[in-house]
Amino acid sequence: MQQDKTKDRYSRETLLPMNTLYDHEHCLTQEDVDAANALVRHIERTRNPLVSQGGDRVRYTTRHGDFHGNALIEAVREDGMRSICLCPYVPFVWATADGIGCSVSGGPFTAVMPQELKPSGAMPGDFCAWGHCGACGNGVVRFCAEVPLWEFREGDPLYGDFSTEKWRKISLYKDTENLHGNLYRGDCISSRTEEEFRRFLSDCEGTVFAAPNPKSVIVWGYRDEQVALPRTEWKALDVPVTERRIYNTLQPVKLVKDHGRHTAVCYFVRPEFSYK
Repeated sequence: MQQDKTKDRYSRETLLPMNTLYDHEHCLTQEDVDAANALVRHIERTRNPLVSQGGDRVRYTTRHGDFHGNALIEAVREDGMRSICLCPYVPFVWATADGIGCSVSGGPFTAVMPQELKPSGAMPGDFCAWGHCGACGNGVVRFCAEVPLWEFREGDPLYGDFSTEKWRKISLYKDTENLHGNLYRGDCISSRTEEEFRRFLSDCEGTVFAAPNPKSVIVWGYRDEQVALPRTEWKALDVPVTERRIYNTLQPVKLVKDHGRHTAVCYFVRPEFSYK
């Protein structure tokens, strides 16, 4: 998992791209490079691929299907549970006798028993520490070290195997009184009629689930990509024509589904804008 511990990870030239603002305000020095390399060596030397610890990363999936591919174990609690930040900023770290301490902003935070975390390889993790000027504005130096990666899925999933790692999750409000002209609306999507909604489900290979709010639904479907083409290229696509609301008007489009990526690519004619 680890590189040669006797070889420095960074030179000033390779550390600089991650620290341009720091260099502008404080000047990235060889002292900073040496300190970053020392922390990289310490972090990687104290990792254990069979025992999770602070600084490791987690592929975390909630029971609501929300996937977090860079969750951070920020601490080992006194009761042994791992405190995890699902959406962390770059953690500030310092060396301890048996690993590192982490201070991280972000959230939400949760806790997991260590035996519930399953090994899933390794990945580069971002870290930062104070530079040669000490604690001051924009005074942290950022660097990467390789750390173990773990997998965790919360129990009792609400939507089966669907997760945002590979699928699009859409929350839609159903306005049965149709007060605003749309039967379904939300997440930049609207359908004026049930027929439009069924066409949308067909386009995105959507599966509908009941939402906690009885006036809403959750749709899991293919991710959407829109690609504008010149008219000649659009006509050359050997794909059936359908309709999609683009720029708030129905336009002819051609859909190509990439089942491997769970993505529906919508090709339409690039509009000709005029500026006066």
